[in-house]
Amino acid sequence: MFLPRRPAALALALSLAVPLIAGGSATPAFAQAEGQDATIVEVNGTPIRYSDVALADEEMGVALARLEPEQRFQYLLGMLIDRRIVAEAARKAKVEDHPEVISRQKYFSEKALRDFYWTQLMQDKVTDAAIAARYETEIVKAPPEQEANARHILVQTRAEADKIAAEIAGGLSFDDAVVQYGGGAGTPQDSDLGWFHREEMVPAFGDAVFALKPGEVSGPVQTDFGWHLIQLVDLRDVPKPTLEEAREDIARAIVREEGQKLMEKLRADAKIDVVGAGEATSGGRPQIVPQAQ
Repeated sequence: MFLPRRPAALALALSLAVPLIAGGSATPAFAQAEGQDATIVEVNGTPIRYSDVALADEEMGVALARLEPEQRFQYLLGMLIDRRIVAEAARKAKVEDHPEVISRQKYFSEKALRDFYWTQLMQDKVTDAAIAARYETEIVKAPPEQEANARHILVQTRAEADKIAAEIAGGLSFDDAVVQYGGGAGTPQDSDLGWFHREEMVPAFGDAVFALKPGEVSGPVQTDFGWHLIQLVDLRDVPKPTLEEAREDIARAIVREEGQKLMEKLRADAKIDVVGAGEATSGGRPQIVPQAQ
């Protein structure tokens, strides 16, 4: 079945929609913001609009994140068409008053209220001013992060590492040591690890690298891979992101922190009585674990 293409602006908006509340709920308002909540298709005379696709993306977006925008749109629209067809068949079968249907309607009605209201609350927290202030204090004024370029020789025993270290201390160049003892890294180029952040390496290796000065060679360093001799080639500051580049990450951090504070307050003000025991219990009582919002 051929499904119509949407305007390019809407395609981009859908693919870049940023969740406003932790857990993945995205704002469904992009179609209205574009001024185009037009009907895409009609199923037995009932419309499916761009805003419907936006809500479907809110529901399914995380699972479809790897799809290209156009594929994602086509999948969501196809899902909505199939859902509409089956829902109409269910009405004809007169199952609308079934207790399980009513139970699900109550569940999703409450979820809709929560999602919409929570998004409104978080939008009041994630303002341009709040993002700019956090960018200034946490990025602009923060010390620059560094990354290192290093080379290493890996052997399997401490005795081998000590022997090579002694030869380097006695005048053997690191290049010659790589050729002689590097195993799979048989040339100086093969021993090059390129540029990396401290946290990209196991702690012992990262700590050893960033304790060196350019040109220095470490003593033997043990990791789960064996014993390393490491030469630091150079260090450099990592360029700081622009405000626009950092905006999404900052917004998520604000939502995460403000959401946690708000949820703790709301829970403290609520009266929660555990009146039954479920399967996941401790001492016969259900465990109530605060969820990320």
